[in-house]
Amino acid sequence: MITLRLDIKMWFGILMLRLFLLVKPKQAAKKLPFNFILFGLITYWFILRLCALFGVKLTKLAEAMQANKEWFSEWFDSPYYHILYKNRDEREAEFFLRNLVDRLQFNHNQKLIDLACGKGRHSIYLNNLGFDVMGVDLAAQSIAAAKQFENSRLHFEVQDLRHLPYNNNFDVALNLFTSFGYFDCDDTNQNVMRQINQILKPNGLVVIDFMNVDCVLASLIPYEQKVVDDIQFTITKEVVDGILLKRIEFSDKGKSYSFSEEVQVLRLTDFERLFEIAGFEKVAVYGNYHLDEFDLKQADRLILVGRKNV
Repeated sequence: MITLRLDIKMWFGILMLRLFLLVKPKQAAKKLPFNFILFGLITYWFILRLCALFGVKLTKLAEAMQANKEWFSEWFDSPYYHILYKNRDEREAEFFLRNLVDRLQFNHNQKLIDLACGKGRHSIYLNNLGFDVMGVDLAAQSIAAAKQFENSRLHFEVQDLRHLPYNNNFDVALNLFTSFGYFDCDDTNQNVMRQINQILKPNGLVVIDFMNVDCVLASLIPYEQKVVDDIQFTITKEVVDGILLKRIEFSDKGKSYSFSEEVQVLRLTDFERLFEIAGFEKVAVYGNYHLDEFDLKQADRLILVGRKNV
């Protein structure tokens, strides 16, 4: 604070000097270049001091602005996301969920949470099977669409998986259809897994349904075009610094759009490590929606089941 006061005094002094130049230009003419340089240096120093004093606030503001630009919050809340993926196989999803319920022996007294639920199609189906379900997602518009289906045993909330406000509330946590690995670093993955552990009751189960990275990369289509609802989507895929990067570009009503999907390349060993760090015991690993044994070279999916350590 003392330094700032000195800076203000110095800047005020040079401002008085500038006024002197205006009032008595003849007397100051000989020192004009020097005065301009001095004024510029003092102003520059004053700005640097302000940045140093308020740098923390500016950094937090920048981080908040960056968070608002995270690809998933922008793309998943776009109507074009739902247009592009409108033809997803609902029967396959329901088949998978029925198999999970039977294999893991869920009962109707348990509370389930669907993490990254989108518009809630899986939450709604599980509720129709008789379960008490909470669906959460960061996309506000998706949650708004899901809320029309709420009832006494089905609820939806806008929540960030990095900051879940529940504690020992749920018996089963589901993270389905490659809804993990969206964040920028392993520390965040660890935090999300710890958050999942925190919201589960003792001995609660977590189910992570992820892509089998090795099979996906072996059959990766680097370029394709799809036409949905008269919109031509150009889609490119590549791996960049451990991220499977999918770019989606298209035009609609005279305006061009560009979105991306960025999913970390995570393998079984990565999830096993994350389970251990977060306090989960690995219970099972499946390789498809039939819940067959996981085979690295042939499995369509990487489906892990973990139990919260007591």
